[in-house]
Amino acid sequence: MELIGLISLTCTLMVSAGQTAELAQPAVDPKIEAILDNLEAGGEKVGDLHCKVEYSVVDKLNFDEYIKFGEIRYLRDEPNPRFIVRFDKRVQGGTVNRDKEWWLFDGRWLWEVNAGSGQVRKQEMVRPGERIDFFDIETTPFPLPFGQKKDQILKNFDVTLKPPTPADPPDTDHLHCVPKPTSRLAGEYDSFDFYVDRKLHLPRRIVATERKALKILTSSFPDLSSASINRGIERDAFKPLKEWSKMGKPIVERLPEVKAGADPN
Repeated sequence: MELIGLISLTCTLMVSAGQTAELAQPAVDPKIEAILDNLEAGGEKVGDLHCKVEYSVVDKLNFDEYIKFGEIRYLRDEPNPRFIVRFDKRVQGGTVNRDKEWWLFDGRWLWEVNAGSGQVRKQEMVRPGERIDFFDIETTPFPLPFGQKKDQILKNFDVTLKPPTPADPPDTDHLHCVPKPTSRLAGEYDSFDFYVDRKLHLPRRIVATERKALKILTSSFPDLSSASINRGIERDAFKPLKEWSKMGKPIVERLPEVKAGADPN
């Protein structure tokens, strides 16, 4: 699932709506609580964001790996946020591929476009006028990589603070998050690792370790800084590009129709 690694962004964390069992929470390390409080508050301050992104996949089952280089833009909007991720380069086994790839969420539709294959897919994620809390781990179709609610994280994960290593992004705190058995993420993932910038209180690197697929997905934001945030990005930056129309008719996937009086969820 490529979508959590991108936003973490993106992108591949497809979580269904549902209830997590209410259990008494054990005492939490005050240092972890402070980092999570700051992470939640830091995300709330982001109106828009534009920075580089590097996304790598290590496939332990097939003994393969690759890394992509590109950029991400995000806009907090109503009723739902918008984002676009573009990759310009992919390096795999010493081979460089410069066919562009895009992931665009315009508040309702998720567009996946690959210039190499010429394929355009348009998937309806939200019905017209429907609002989704993209910061709620339990209900969102793809959680965003910042602004997660502290209570939701502690409810769904056992969190530990790891000591720093030379390989960590500079000036970050490393949170190691293991899904609780009651979490819907437990069947898919062994762990998530967040490297949270101590000044911006946003993740500079996110590592997701998949259980079933035996993959390690890493999203890094190498130039993330205060200059990346609240730059005044307009809505026009989150529209399908004209060049996509040259690739043929998109494959459209709509949500099931909701019968009158039925709960859309």
